Amino acid sequence: LDWGLGHASRCVPLIRRLQSEGDQVWIASAGTALQLLAKECPELTRFEVTAYGVRYPTACMAWNLAIQAPRLLRVMRTERQQAAHLVRELHPTRVVSDGRFAFYDPQIPNIWLAHQLQIQHPAPILQNILNRVYHAYLRQVFQEVWVPDWPEAERSLAGALATPVAGLPHRFLGPLSRYAELADSRPFRYDLLCLLSGPEPQRSRLEAQLRRRFAECRQRTLLLRGKAGSEQVRQEGSNFYVVDWLHGQALAEAVAASARILCRSGYSSLMDLYYWQKPAVLVPTPGQTEQLYLARYWQARGWAEMESNTGRPKREALS
Repeated sequence: LDWGLGHASRCVPLIRRLQSEGDQVWIASAGTALQLLAKECPELTRFEVTAYGVRYPTACMAWNLAIQAPRLLRVMRTERQQAAHLVRELHPTRVVSDGRFAFYDPQIPNIWLAHQLQIQHPAPILQNILNRVYHAYLRQVFQEVWVPDWPEAERSLAGALATPVAGLPHRFLGPLSRYAELADSRPFRYDLLCLLSGPEPQRSRLEAQLRRRFAECRQRTLLLRGKAGSEQVRQEGSNFYVVDWLHGQALAEAVAASARILCRSGYSSLMDLYYWQKPAVLVPTPGQTEQLYLARYWQARGWAEMESNTGRPKREALS
């Protein structure tokens, strides 16, 4: 799914796992998600499919999705046709869909890859309705669910989000991260690494806020913009450094060289943080109730601290 880079990044270790089991893998995606997969898996055949292009102009998730619903329904109709075409052309034995609701084909097994199996909403009645519709759709279209989390409640990174859907078999994969093998104790070059991701315009708004906050700060800060572009780090202030795009080993080195991380509380970022073992500040994307839940959950477990957009942290991070 082209909903930020998280869906694509967590697919990379899954692709490597499937290859190690002898599977031939094809990739279908769009936008920057497809660009990331092309960089990480250049040897694989890739197909560009229609982009969801979801935007979050307001802090109300329901309204954001409602105003884009007609276009998203057209996208789903198109991707359903694209999936059928690719299945006829490639003859795969199964389809694994990470967040693309209509990328399936009834002629073969279809697997839903997701950590959010229980939608969170502040209104309990609406939450119940949303989950009933969501679960009914999953049972109708998909034959299995793969969950990138631990099955044990005390180890779960997603908490209540990953509660299984009744009537569907589930396979818990463990956290999926490109950096599961990261182990680097080099001296810190940066006091803080800011990792930007997620849909526009919220990504750009957070970037602008972080620039104002850290451009002239005594804290040595690296801002990774999360946009396709230059991989050269450039200095834009006395202690402020900026880079457009890092992936693979370059990102691993930036993380290893940073004492602390600030990022969105998207689940793929949290899976990376699990392996990075760095003190972290989580900034939920406005309008994403899932990210707000995850940030609060991680703070309650003592795994990170949370702040609302770029206000000051509520408490010190736990290392």
